[in-house]
Amino acid sequence: MKHLFILSLAILFFNLSFAQKAHNANQNNKKTPEGVVTGYVLEKKNGSPIEFANIVIYSKKDSSIVSGGITNKNGYFRIDKIKYGKFFVEINFIGYGKHIIPEILIKPDNKELNLGKINLAINAEMLNEINIEANVNHVDYRLDRKVVNVNQDIISAGASAVEVLENVPSIETDMDGNVSLRGTESFLVLVDGRPSPIQGSEALQQIPANTIESIEIITNPSAKYEADGVGGIINVVLKKDKRQGYNGQISANYGTYNSYGANALFNFRTEKINFFVGGEYGNRIFEGDGISNSETFLGGDTSFNLNNTSSNYHRRQSGSGRAGLDIYLNDNEIITISGRYGISGFGRGGDTWAESFYLAGENQFNQYYYLSDNSLLAQRSYFSGDINYMKKFKDPGHELQIYGSISGDAKDENSTYNEEVTDAEANPLGNIISEYRNIEIGNGKTLTGKADYVLPLFEQAKFEAGYQIKYSAEDNDYRLQTLSATEWIDDTTQLNPYTYSQNIQSGYLMFSNFWNKLGYQFGLRTEYTDRLFHQTSTDQKWQYDKFDFFPSVHLSYQLPADMQLLASYSRRLERPRGWYLDPFVKLIDPNNIRKGNPNLLPEYTNSFDLSLQKKFGANFISLEGYARQTNNKIERITQVYEPDPSIYLMSFDNIGEDLSIGGELMANLNLTSWYNLNLSGTVYYYEIISELYDSKNTITWRTRLNNTFRLKKSGTSIQVGAFYRGPSISAQSTREAMWMANIGVRQEFLDRKLSVSINVRNAFLTMKRETTTETANIYSYSLRQPKMPMFNISVTYKINDFKKRSDNGGEQIMEGADNGM
Repeated sequence: MKHLFILSLAILFFNLSFAQKAHNANQNNKKTPEGVVTGYVLEKKNGSPIEFANIVIYSKKDSSIVSGGITNKNGYFRIDKIKYGKFFVEINFIGYGKHIIPEILIKPDNKELNLGKINLAINAEMLNEINIEANVNHVDYRLDRKVVNVNQDIISAGASAVEVLENVPSIETDMDGNVSLRGTESFLVLVDGRPSPIQGSEALQQIPANTIESIEIITNPSAKYEADGVGGIINVVLKKDKRQGYNGQISANYGTYNSYGANALFNFRTEKINFFVGGEYGNRIFEGDGISNSETFLGGDTSFNLNNTSSNYHRRQSGSGRAGLDIYLNDNEIITISGRYGISGFGRGGDTWAESFYLAGENQFNQYYYLSDNSLLAQRSYFSGDINYMKKFKDPGHELQIYGSISGDAKDENSTYNEEVTDAEANPLGNIISEYRNIEIGNGKTLTGKADYVLPLFEQAKFEAGYQIKYSAEDNDYRLQTLSATEWIDDTTQLNPYTYSQNIQSGYLMFSNFWNKLGYQFGLRTEYTDRLFHQTSTDQKWQYDKFDFFPSVHLSYQLPADMQLLASYSRRLERPRGWYLDPFVKLIDPNNIRKGNPNLLPEYTNSFDLSLQKKFGANFISLEGYARQTNNKIERITQVYEPDPSIYLMSFDNIGEDLSIGGELMANLNLTSWYNLNLSGTVYYYEIISELYDSKNTITWRTRLNNTFRLKKSGTSIQVGAFYRGPSISAQSTREAMWMANIGVRQEFLDRKLSVSINVRNAFLTMKRETTTETANIYSYSLRQPKMPMFNISVTYKINDFKKRSDNGGEQIMEGADNGM
């Protein structure tokens, strides 16, 4: 397996080297006199680099387009292969005034022309016009990430970040709100580029879609980022206006099952400060039906069978408030202070009717029928506070950033189970034979400090370095109680207090530069992990400490005709969560128990990406190939509990390794001024290699389609989307295919200050979760589906829209550039 990846990387480098040599040979044969134009594009007010600004070079003779390019994240651009002659240059970016350089001259003694720093000012009138007219893509494909523009997603209005990601390439979601990135639920969640106090799908479930500006999906992060999350990074960029004056947004929504929510955002900025505050509350309810059939083989022709049907619900409540202050000490120094406090709750319950029996040949015996109610109420409060200092030096891109944060949470979970005997027709017999509850409380805290330094060396070359220390600790207390008359009594044999701490120190170095058309970035990150799990009741301790190295490589090659070839490699890991390690046997219900594995090792992933991107004016096509190989793969495992064959034991194990190789085709097509088609498809091969469990493999596929219609004069937008997800496998299970269709309509009123969105998700009631688990002595099938489609109406009102602001950049003409005149 390792040889395969080394060979893949060697082939990749060979292809890039061959392409470069061919390009150089071609250039030598042409021997055409050519020049180079370079420069930086910055925001006028604060000197910040503007990424993806457009630079277009026109012939002075006939105003035809000669060449062009875009800026990188440092605002730098380089345009070469310009024949000698006179030209004029136009620099622009959405929301900023246009900048024109009337004349430049490329000649033998002035072949390398540096335009210096070009400042763009914000154009409020243009922003307002863009808000009305521009066809902003639902998903943009940038050099190292996919960017989901949430305002263009009508279907997710009034929902959460999970629903936003439902129709996005590389992402899968399920009916429980779980998110996976290229097949894994291990990813790092950032909010505005900083780690969220809550991680994983739970973090995304609690962020209302109306508060999100965009979501960035980074499948192969550089060494600058923390190595956690084998799938990559999902960065949620919240709405925060940078323009002077005050403005805001208020939203409310209502939907199926009496779900509702509201959120508000306000922003105020002057020359020296930018203050923002926001809050949100959500109450979301889902109802569904399910069936499950399981059989445990006991040897010979004897088995234990358990079949049930259920009607269930789950409910998510969340509320949070956030505030922050940007202080502009001067043009080059900014201090940002921000904080967040939130509460969340999750409830689950419903009625399940079950029958259990033993089967020997065709004979059933020990039949037992019952109704059960297994309800869960989990509550959590959390907070985070951080401070960031940014120092910009004289040279563009020369920066120092120092950051510190503290976060914490407190949880309280209470699950209650009761069981009542029935007859074979599900009629209660009035005999409650089992009633107990689990109580689990805990507290956690995390302290983080880091420093990042960027040093431009020459032209596009730069050096980056950073250091981070992150300490987290949590304590947890579990107890089982049984009901005696009207009093809950502790079972003293079922007490499980534990503590879990993790100290991670990391540093990184990165170097990036361009050589002709080839851009390259090399990085190396090292992380030291010191982990301790302590079961305090028995005083047992499990410690793990290790140094790890995480290299990253990013390459880009500019091809003719607006095509670009990108390649990347990164190594990442997934550290086991605290409850994955807990060896205590926890009762879920009479037929299911859970036990952690304190000897779990982190899983490590080597990830390779290769993509080709092509622009056709306002249209875009991207073809990606990827390969990901994981060692020490962590999966949830189901086994028969040896003391009692009617009980299933769920645990975690390092099952071995897996391999995923696939391709993604993505297209964003603005077919007319009023119709946009966004289409993507993925085909991949997945293999599990295990000595402990069955090795298996599969080839599967998924596709997505999103149609957006904009009737600009009436202010109406219509969106119709659908996705198909093929079957998938894990070490013990198979998940069946499913598809789902969604429809949304948005109407704008009051000069587009007020918008009303109505959407229907799961329009044809095809969403489901259907799984089959098979081992040497277990067969289990389950199917769960929502009871009805999800309807939602959302209303948003914007306060003090852009047209009322006076910060108008207008068109700028620069007279005194170093233009060779």
